[in-house]
Amino acid sequence: MNSLVDIVIVNYNTKNLLLTCLESIHKHTKESHHIYIIDNGSTDGSVERLARMGRDHLDVISNPRNTGYAVACNQGIRAGQSPFILLLNSDVIVTRNWLTPLLDCMVTDSRIAVVGPKMVNQKGLITGAGIVGTFQNHAPRGFMEADGPGKYETVEDCFSVCGAAYLIRRSLLDTLGLFDENYFFYFEETDYSLNARYKGYRVVYCPNSKIIHLTGQSNKNHEQLRTYFETSEHYFRTKWSHLTSSEI
Repeated sequence: MNSLVDIVIVNYNTKNLLLTCLESIHKHTKESHHIYIIDNGSTDGSVERLARMGRDHLDVISNPRNTGYAVACNQGIRAGQSPFILLLNSDVIVTRNWLTPLLDCMVTDSRIAVVGPKMVNQKGLITGAGIVGTFQNHAPRGFMEADGPGKYETVEDCFSVCGAAYLIRRSLLDTLGLFDENYFFYFEETDYSLNARYKGYRVVYCPNSKIIHLTGQSNKNHEQLRTYFETSEHYFRTKWSHLTSSEI
């Protein structure tokens, strides 16, 4: 049976988080889907554990080393053929009826290239409510605010949405391309969103879907993460330095 959504998860030594994520997908996803796990050279037994799961709708691509997030995402995207692609972090726990609102939002307008949900962490603090601002100055809205009624509950266009759960339209890949593989970690989705908006497409935040994004769990080497962030940010700003419009 052809699936509606390809769910692509990149894993690097997050076996326990990944298993929890997969269990939540299995429990809460009614839409037809196929899961592609791209393992980036894990040494924690992830691949061996996945091999024992034996689910028909799950494929594992095992890399001998850590190729970086963008490269691994592109491997998963190329492996599938479903009309929609959901890039999902392994430290995410999906919830009841999480996918339907994202897909419903996507199909309302053929110009929508990206849709992302509302995300909260294990303490109920917001980790994803749309990235707002401009190319020169953008930031995650409501980051680490306590979630509650009325908090960022409007479906709306944003500069970008958090890459931890990032729904894209396969039919636009010929126009927008894949993730820029010059990014090793960070800014991949920001770059993709900016490219989509630059070419006249929409990036939409959809809080009708809300999922849990466990923060501070997948990589606790903060010095390494800062280096990745600064390197990617420099490349991003250099790549898009030709932009003059503050509206993009």
